[in-house]
Amino acid sequence: MRLVSLRHVQPGMKLGRTVFTDDGKVLLGAGMQLSERLVSGLQRMGIDSIYIDDPHTSDIEVEDVIRPETRQDALEVIHKTVQQLRNTNKVARRVSVKDMGMHFQQVFHKILNDLSGAKDVMIHLANISSHSGAMYHHSVNVAVMATAVGMSLGYNTTQLRDLGIGALLHDIGKTALPKELLDKTDRWNEAEMEQAKEHTRLGFDIIRKQHDISLLSAHVAFQHHERMDGSGYPQQLQGDKFHEYAQIVAICDVYDSLTTPRPWRKRYMPQDALEYLLGSGGYLFQHHLVDAFRKHIAVFPLGSGVVLNNGESGVVCKVDPECCHRPTIRILRDGRGNDLLTPYEVNLKYNLKLFITQFEDETLFTFMESKHIAPEI
Repeated sequence: MRLVSLRHVQPGMKLGRTVFTDDGKVLLGAGMQLSERLVSGLQRMGIDSIYIDDPHTSDIEVEDVIRPETRQDALEVIHKTVQQLRNTNKVARRVSVKDMGMHFQQVFHKILNDLSGAKDVMIHLANISSHSGAMYHHSVNVAVMATAVGMSLGYNTTQLRDLGIGALLHDIGKTALPKELLDKTDRWNEAEMEQAKEHTRLGFDIIRKQHDISLLSAHVAFQHHERMDGSGYPQQLQGDKFHEYAQIVAICDVYDSLTTPRPWRKRYMPQDALEYLLGSGGYLFQHHLVDAFRKHIAVFPLGSGVVLNNGESGVVCKVDPECCHRPTIRILRDGRGNDLLTPYEVNLKYNLKLFITQFEDETLFTFMESKHIAPEI
């Protein structure tokens, strides 16, 4: 399968991966033949790309690091919790939500079990979600990445639980923000940005009232926008006062935010987002945490269309975790853009004269003009 911009999807193409609704239900199942009506519906939802199967890439399996049913369960629990909190008044929000801690513990342990059984925890999947459902998918993505980082650091089960549940709930404070602010499709102005920053305090207040959720998890929500140099919020913490769990979630939050499309911009390329984080090591986040995160990210994910310096183009078909920046490419078109009758594969790890110059479908990405940007909340 390969990742394709919706604007390049033609009726009759076959869907390669299931597309989920905001609450974890199946919207379109893998293998479904796409019609013009279905593609238009996805575009109206704000989805910019999907995975498709075709004869030249049908053997390329782009696996999620967690099982589809685990992702569905996580989306459903987050969606139900968000709706429940949005439908309660400010006073009710200050008390415990029935069984919230139990539900998030159950979901987290499913994520942990899936990651524990994976051979190599490499994040390949592009973030495919509607604008309205971005928060739910983002929370699951951040939790998966943060847990993988915690595992690589040797965290025990209790530490992983506190980290993972904190990651699942890191943006829960947004449920207490005005809906019109969250639904705005333009960039926030300065006053709106200041209002949105309150989600860290609001999230802390919500989580610390819950039974069966550690106070450390609440501090993850409270601190995930802090930075080691004191430039973050809400407390401008510096150095080791910025808790390690919150740093891990902050790193994952930044990466997923940058590689997710917004109504006002396309997604940034994975290598740009990773370069931004690598450049932040030592002053925004601890070096060893950024390095631990880097080992789980495929800079050129499986199924991505890429162009080589000789003009040939194709799809990433294999990624070596030890050399993820030089994957194996299945060449589908020659330097003039003509389709090859017989595609072939080239392993960039052993062909050092060749390198990737860009993603083939530039309509999916925007370039990061500065490596010192402040990612959106």
